[in-house]
Amino acid sequence: MNVFIIQTLIMILLVGIIFYLILYNKSLKLERRISKYSIDSIKDDTVSLFDMLHDIYLKYVEKLSNTLKKSNVIKKYSLKYNKYLTYEDNNDKGAMDFVSNKVYISLLFVVIIIFARIIEGKVPSFIDILVSLLLGFFLIDIYFKIYDYFKKKRIEQDLLNAIIIMNNAFRSGMSMMQAIEIVSKELKGPISQEFKKMHLEIGYGLSLDVVFERFSKRVESEEVNYITSSLSILNKTGGNIIKVFSSIEKMLFDKRKLKQEMKSLTSSARMISKVLLAMPILFVVIITLLQRDYFKILITTNLGNVLLFMIVLLYALYALIVKKIMKVRFN
Repeated sequence: MNVFIIQTLIMILLVGIIFYLILYNKSLKLERRISKYSIDSIKDDTVSLFDMLHDIYLKYVEKLSNTLKKSNVIKKYSLKYNKYLTYEDNNDKGAMDFVSNKVYISLLFVVIIIFARIIEGKVPSFIDILVSLLLGFFLIDIYFKIYDYFKKKRIEQDLLNAIIIMNNAFRSGMSMMQAIEIVSKELKGPISQEFKKMHLEIGYGLSLDVVFERFSKRVESEEVNYITSSLSILNKTGGNIIKVFSSIEKMLFDKRKLKQEMKSLTSSARMISKVLLAMPILFVVIITLLQRDYFKILITTNLGNVLLFMIVLLYALYALIVKKIMKVRFN
């Protein structure tokens, strides 16, 4: 009976939200119709519904961040998100805000699972709440793992252009800080953000090798490690920076050329490996379409579960071995 009452209240709440959104949409259409016959004011202070909700959410994030900053443990935990901060104009986001977002997302996941279980007529279990909490809390980390992968690829692609720009700036008599600033303005994407960070760090008084070392830790790329090592040796022993960057430029160009040649030479082998990896999955899909209950025994019985686990484990091991064999390292 209690579950039925809660279900009814949730349905009434959802109907009310839908009704409000319909009225809001009609008011926007009416406003657009009337705006054709009216003169807009010079200063527009109107705020849309989503902007208003976004501003309210940011205020709650700020409040939670100020509370979490009192804990030294959470403050140390938030430091790993410093590398994701950007240096755009009017951006006052801090590393602790990422932790606050993780907390709110995890709570949102809990609310969603509770609503889902109540609509189903069930009481959410402790496992449901725990799984939703963990999934919501680590969702941002999963996103950043994927983001780091594509960011690293993008930076490795644009790194040669950055070195060429810096080398040309040195030939024109510019300093290191000016060369880094030019790269941050000329290039777009993640590498522009990284060079903006380095430009600010040099402006704050950090030495050149420390700045590039921090850049290397953020990106975790072999090319950036090579540049960092070269600049560290240059600062300690001295030398011609133009010659050093010319050698770095030549190394990156040769490495990119070698990668392209190896990619063309191993294209057929990589295609065969992809086909071999896709064949088991394709086989399972075809058999399931032809006979729906063919693999049912693997799910419904204990022995089938053990066999299914062994199959998935062997397939993952096979995929890992194929990936290791096909991987070519450039050292």
